[in-house]
Amino acid sequence: MFILLLLLGVILLAFVLAFRIYALLPSGKSPTSSNRRSTDTCSIAIFLGSGGHTSEMQTLISNLDFERYTPRTYIYCHGDEISLRAVGKLESDKGTSTKSDSYNLLPLPRARKVGQSPLSTSFSALRTILPTIHHLLILPLLRDPRNPFADVLVINGPGTCAVLVLVSWIRRILALPHTRIIYVESFARVRSLSLSAKLVRPFVDRFITQWPEAGGSNKAEYRGWLV
Repeated sequence: MFILLLLLGVILLAFVLAFRIYALLPSGKSPTSSNRRSTDTCSIAIFLGSGGHTSEMQTLISNLDFERYTPRTYIYCHGDEISLRAVGKLESDKGTSTKSDSYNLLPLPRARKVGQSPLSTSFSALRTILPTIHHLLILPLLRDPRNPFADVLVINGPGTCAVLVLVSWIRRILALPHTRIIYVESFARVRSLSLSAKLVRPFVDRFITQWPEAGGSNKAEYRGWLV
C-alpha cells in the first residue's frame, strides 16, 4: 500500500511539474518592450562555445554598450583557450580590461564533444549540471534570492548551452526572479536548426535566426546577418 501511494505521489508531482513548465513556456509572440530604463544597467551572462561559436558571439557582443551591460559573466568550457583570448581582446578593445569588477569568468566542464555518443553524453552532461547548479542557482540564492545570476543570458550553442537553460529554468519554476534567455542561431545554419537550437527553442525568451529559412515560422525572429 505504501509503495502504491508513493508511486501515485510521484506521478502527481511529475504531472504538476509538467503543467507548471507548460504554463511558463514563452508564448512566442512578438517581444514586448521592457520596463527597464535606458539609463539602467543590466547584468549579462555570455556563453562562449569555442571555435566558430565563440567568434560569432565575440562579434555579436562587441556591439553592446559595456557601460550599460555590466557586470558581464563569460561562461566557457574548461581548457578553451580560444574563448579566453577572445574575452581578453573584447574587453581590451572596449577599454574595460583593467576594471576587475566589470566582468568575471566562469569555467564549466563541457557537456558534449563533437561526435560523442548519446550514452557518454549523458555522463558528461551530468558532470556539467552539478557545477552549473552551484554557480547559477545556489550561490545567487545565498547572496540574494531576489536576484538571478544575470538579468540576461545570451547563447548560440553548442550542447553545453542546453544545461545552462535547464538550470536557469529552476528559478522560473520556483516563481523567483529569473534570467531572460536569448538564443542566436549560428550564421552557418541556413536552412535548418542545430540540435542545440531544437532542444532549447521552446524554453528561451528570444529565438533569433540569421537566415529566413532557418527557423520556420514558429517562434523564430529573423534579424538578418548579425555577425
